[in-house]
Amino acid sequence: MKTFNYESNCVKYRDCFFDMGEYRKGRISLSIYGYVGDDKEVSHISNVTVDVEDDLLENQIVIDNYGNSNLISFLMDLGIVKSIVGRIGIKLIALPVVEIDLEKLKEYSYDKEVLRYAS
Repeated sequence: MKTFNYESNCVKYRDCFFDMGEYRKGRISLSIYGYVGDDKEVSHISNVTVDVEDDLLENQIVIDNYGNSNLISFLMDLGIVKSIVGRIGIKLIALPVVEIDLEKLKEYSYDKEVLRYAS
């Protein structure tokens, strides 16, 4: 598994990875986990996706970039997001729908059993 460093709202995180799960209807759910400072325990850092009622392709997700406007460019730098294919309105916010590279995402994803003990 590959890890990455991540920064959001002036907080730096290290050895980060994705928790890839599923929403209802089998859509991809994505969260970032990692370590803050010198912490020894893994922590939940941020949700990346939101669940939507709209039909999406298997390799498409809706990115929750409302709190972090650099999230899509960060995911593009990792090679996970290929392109923005549209926008979906959720509670008066237009969130981007992106096409992802599932194989690249899996390289940065971790086994759920380890996350069971995350703070």
